[in-house]
Amino acid sequence: MNVTTSTFPWLALSTVDSLLSVDQFSTVSMPYPRNVVASLLAIVVSFSYVQSFAKKTGLESFPGPWYAPYTAMHLRWLFARGTIYSYVEEMHKKYGDVIRLGPRQIWVSDKGAMKQILLTVDLPKVSMYAEISRDRSSPGLFGEIRPVPHRNLKKFLSPAFTVASVDKLDSFFKACVSTLLDNYYNEVNKAIAEDPKTNPNGNVETDFMRDLHCLALDIMGQSSFGKGFGQIDKIFDPSKMLTGRDRRWSKIPDAIFDGQARRYGLVFIKRFLRRMGYEWEVDWPKEMTTAICELVDERAAAQGTVKSEERIDVLQHMLDEGARPDTGERMSNQDIIDQMSELLLAGSETTSGTMACLFVELARTPAARIKLLASLPPLSPSSPILDSKTVRTDPQFRYLEACLKENLRMNPIASELGRRTLHKGQNLNGFEVPPFTIVSASYRALHRDERYWPEPNRFWPERWLEGEEREGAPEPE
Repeated sequence: MNVTTSTFPWLALSTVDSLLSVDQFSTVSMPYPRNVVASLLAIVVSFSYVQSFAKKTGLESFPGPWYAPYTAMHLRWLFARGTIYSYVEEMHKKYGDVIRLGPRQIWVSDKGAMKQILLTVDLPKVSMYAEISRDRSSPGLFGEIRPVPHRNLKKFLSPAFTVASVDKLDSFFKACVSTLLDNYYNEVNKAIAEDPKTNPNGNVETDFMRDLHCLALDIMGQSSFGKGFGQIDKIFDPSKMLTGRDRRWSKIPDAIFDGQARRYGLVFIKRFLRRMGYEWEVDWPKEMTTAICELVDERAAAQGTVKSEERIDVLQHMLDEGARPDTGERMSNQDIIDQMSELLLAGSETTSGTMACLFVELARTPAARIKLLASLPPLSPSSPILDSKTVRTDPQFRYLEACLKENLRMNPIASELGRRTLHKGQNLNGFEVPPFTIVSASYRALHRDERYWPEPNRFWPERWLEGEEREGAPEPE
């Protein structure tokens, strides 16, 4: 990683200062011994003060690297880079289940403590979640850290994400999957027609991660807004020209992901500027807000009609029932955009990433791949797309479910869960965590702990089956 002074302007200032110091030192005489002693004494006093300050957090008994009590800069850098998960896993292997990696930051992979954090202890979210939102006062469910508004927002959104509600969206799922498969079949037939002798099977090359991502985006567009983003069609017909709203609509996914990526990288800078009295919001692109506002206004104008009553997407739910979780006032267009953007991000990136990891694991494990394909019903291009209820309830899909669970064990959607203790602190399975401590639940590290998962890096779906079907695989903890 090349770090330039244009990226971090304060580096330029510190570099100039250090160069000036070196130059001055080379041109002046050495200071008197008492000045040297005074300087050393000042350094020792400063170090002692920092050390005593670090001990006041109450985390001095927690193991971790020597620099953890004094700075969190490395954590901020790794978080902005998106590589903190690998650092945390390495530290867990070196220092244990409960470790200190910053002045007030601990990570927990202890099984008992993890159960408390996930099931019984209601620790509030860390403030970082709110910083990722466009506006701290109007975050989505992911970014809302205030207990009462979070509870209200969760209650409002829950009906749209029950199993029964999701089953009603099957038509959207089937339509998008059919579009992707139809394009694949067309590409295969085209390849056969172009070169029947050397490519009789119609082998084609595609970026599967991209395809899954576009599929998830179009499904989220349909189920959230009742209108897809045309991402699948864009893969196979990139020259297709879009105009007006369709062009603006197709740009929404990129706008959301670019905006969120920018916020992830600027989380700590935003918080620093706020402490300095400057409020910095990273707004959504104008084209994106215009396209969504047009659709919201059209829907609002159609409220009460038969057509609006037939709609089952999330946007209609927000128009019918949407109220700000903090004030109870009706949601504005901007509130709806903020909510829908977080839902789109959470529903597409996580789904496509999980599916891509599953295919990678199956490619690495031929035995599991062969067994899975043998367990599934043979389907032709003209066969109907299976609905979610069939896959959930038909015993024929048990091994598919086991593969999905094993994939989520090895490749969880997120590597950790950020929480914090309040003024009373918290006991986590015998570990006394002092007040105002950031507690990160390292469930990725726990998922790959060989004490609970023999051969943790092995893709072994049989772990999740019952009885003889397990074929000697260890039962999940």
